[in-house]
Amino acid sequence: MPTVPFGHALRLHRVRAGLSLSELSARVHYSSPYLSRLESGERRPSPELARLCDVALGAGGALAGLVAARERPAPADGTTPPATSRTVPLLSSATSHTAPILPPAAVCPVALPAADDAEDIRPVTHYALHLAELRRLAQRVSPSAVLGQLGTAVALLETLARAAHTAAVRRQYVELLAFYAEFAGWMAQEAGDEAAAERWIGRTEALATEAGAADLADHTLIRRACLALYRRDARSVVEYAVEAGRRAPGSPRVRGLAALREAQGLALAGRAEACDGALRRAAGLLGTAGHSRPPALAVGSEVTHRLPALVDGWCLHDLGRPEEAAERLHDGLLLVPVRSERLRSLFTARLALSLAACGRLEALVPVVDALLKGSAGLCSHTVRSELRLLAVSLRRRYHRPDMRELHARVTAALHCAGCAPSI
Repeated sequence: MPTVPFGHALRLHRVRAGLSLSELSARVHYSSPYLSRLESGERRPSPELARLCDVALGAGGALAGLVAARERPAPADGTTPPATSRTVPLLSSATSHTAPILPPAAVCPVALPAADDAEDIRPVTHYALHLAELRRLAQRVSPSAVLGQLGTAVALLETLARAAHTAAVRRQYVELLAFYAEFAGWMAQEAGDEAAAERWIGRTEALATEAGAADLADHTLIRRACLALYRRDARSVVEYAVEAGRRAPGSPRVRGLAALREAQGLALAGRAEACDGALRRAAGLLGTAGHSRPPALAVGSEVTHRLPALVDGWCLHDLGRPEEAAERLHDGLLLVPVRSERLRSLFTARLALSLAACGRLEALVPVVDALLKGSAGLCSHTVRSELRLLAVSLRRRYHRPDMRELHARVTAALHCAGCAPSI
């Protein structure tokens, strides 16, 4: 428990900085009466506002530390959270969803077969191309629609793997199955079904381990860290990400992606210096990471090399530096291809949050216009999580007619009629 109430500490740092409530209000873009109620103890600050005040007053983390992000929040329904949100599972301890059928060596799913394997290899190549097409489709339609097709393909691939004539071809089927499962986990998360996402991530780990695809198996820890990030469970994000980096010494790509996720967890916890170190480490690793697989079967995003600048902006926002965050996110989004609509929408939503937080309301309107247009039909749970935060921020600016209209449009986007439960 802190020895000094937040309100008392806020007043002390404000007085030391020589600022009036009105001047502090102009810096953090919260009203003077609201800040006055914080100082009197009538209201409790959010972690985001605490970080904004900390930066505005040069408190060096003293204010942010009094209102740390919840590291292990309890579920709203009172149930026990999944074990994966609290402990980093060992690869060998996962319960496999398929019977062990493969030796450990990994085989590229589109490698040229021996002559007597020609009949077996054609479906492998076909389903690798089919996965690439589903990834493209997911940039235009809801995750529920994609999950239906994924389920059908997975069932067929399981049948083909059991019927394969050689161990080499069976390995290729199971590795391909692991990539299908990884993509299904992402789509389940986008559909808002965290329990299904957890199941698919576990299945990915088991299949990738069976196929000897160590980099994909290690990447499942980063996926679990992603789920923890949207629960705002900073400690679990960092634990999973650090473990993923530790397990993947031979994969700069996985280590770089793990460092990016670690940075997001550190930013959520308000640990600016450690976050900066993780971002620098990620940029160095991803700058040298090569591609060992076809694009459809790459571990992580196809635009992984563009992520450091975007994640840097994401982290700056969580660290209470929205002006810097907005600049970094704006520049980073210029490098993201239009076809990566889910990624673009997610970071555009974070850009909108940063613009609102630093009071750049004129710039905010066209950004939200583009966001709502680009994300329409995607039914993205991760984008909606950012939109909810944006709606709260816009609510504080109801005195402006343009912000009232924008708030109404953002709120309407939170209730997508095209969303349906995943199958």
